[in-house]
Amino acid sequence: MCRLSKFVSKALYPVIICIMTFAIFANFLIIAQDLFAPLKIVDGDSMKPAIESNDAVLVTSVDREQLKEGDIIVFKDPEDRDQSIVHRVIGLEEKRGAHYAITKGDGNEVRDPFIIPLADVWGKVSLRLPQAGLFIKYLRSIPGFITCVICPFLLLFLYLVVKFYLETGHSSRLFRELIPNS
Repeated sequence: MCRLSKFVSKALYPVIICIMTFAIFANFLIIAQDLFAPLKIVDGDSMKPAIESNDAVLVTSVDREQLKEGDIIVFKDPEDRDQSIVHRVIGLEEKRGAHYAITKGDGNEVRDPFIIPLADVWGKVSLRLPQAGLFIKYLRSIPGFITCVICPFLLLFLYLVVKFYLETGHSSRLFRELIPNS
């Protein structure tokens, strides 16, 4: 039994650590998305090829005074305030003392039919994670939460119980009870 205990400790311990690291990362990602949404999941191909549907983009705060042509920004859709748009700044203009961004999706033929007040820009894209939106959507689903968060913690609990039994000698009594002729 001593060899079995050492095998369990040496072989499974790194696996359990990796699984727990993944579970903690998944928990952090779920909580971060709910609290301050640092990752925006892109739906639609208006920014293709730079950003595609189901990509996730890391949105960071932006100094509106430092915006320049070529920056990819995130702003509320003027036609549907419940939606956000991720488009590139193709120009900046000033009208009556207010500053505006002219935007366009890279995959669109024409610029957006509206100009965006810089005060409405709430972030700048600083990183693209290809197809990571699929993983985030899965994590936020019930099956994703169960497989990526609950199951790893159950595996850790099972590992600790088995390790405890092997190390305390309870396993030999358990095996004698299960297999009477041993």
